[in-house]
Amino acid sequence: MPFDPRAENPFPIYDAEIRRLRSYLRGLGAAGWRAPSHCRGWIVKDVVSHLITDEVYNQACLDHTLDQLDYSGGLNAFNERGVQSWRFLSHRGVLREWETRQKDVRRRWGRLGLGARIETSVGMYPLRLQVWHLAQEYTIHADDIEVPVAARARTARWRWRIQFGIWAAREEGEPEDARLDDGTVRLRVRGQVHHLDLETYVAYLTNRPQQLTDPQSRALVKRLGRSG
Repeated sequence: MPFDPRAENPFPIYDAEIRRLRSYLRGLGAAGWRAPSHCRGWIVKDVVSHLITDEVYNQACLDHTLDQLDYSGGLNAFNERGVQSWRFLSHRGVLREWETRQKDVRRRWGRLGLGARIETSVGMYPLRLQVWHLAQEYTIHADDIEVPVAARARTARWRWRIQFGIWAAREEGEPEDARLDDGTVRLRVRGQVHHLDLETYVAYLTNRPQQLTDPQSRALVKRLGRSG
C-alpha cells in the first residue's frame, strides 16, 4: 500500500531518532561538541542549540504563544538568533536544555494524542503530521553531526524518509516526479530520468549534498539542484 502519513503512527520513528541522538550526545567529549558540522558555519554545539530553538517553537505551538516568537528577518534570521541565544551555555548546559524541552514536548504530545490538531506557524495542523515533519527534521540534523546509524537500520530509515519526503513535497505544492523502487529512486528532473540510490536521493530531497561521502554523488545532487 502507498505510504500515507495521515494514517501512520510517527511516534516509534520519532522516538527512535531521539534515543539515537541522545545516546550519541551524552557520550560526546568536549572536542566532539566543537567539531564542525555539515551546516555551514555551525559546530556540533550550534546544531544542538538549533534543536533547542525547534523545541522552543514546539512549546509555543502547545502554549498558544507563537505570536511571541520573533520571526523578523525571516526563518534563517530566526534560526541564527536561536543559535546565538544559547552560546553562553556550556555543551553540558546545551544538552540539558535540549533534553528538558524535548521531553516536555513529547510528553504533552502523548497526552494530546495523534488525533489532535495544534497551532503552528501555518495555522491549525494535525499533530500526527507535525510529528512526521519533526522526525524528518531530527534525521537531517542527526546526519549533519554524523550520528552513527547501525547498518541494519539504514535502509528502513532511508525508505521512510523518502516516502514522507515525496508526500511532503506534494503537500507543499512542489511535487517530485519520483518513484521509490526496491533499492533505488527513479527521479525525473528537467526532462531527464535519473536512478539514484536511497542515500543519494535523501541528500537530494533534503538539499544536503555535503552529507554524501562519494564525490560523484555529491556532484550529481548539486547538479540536480533541488532548493528544498
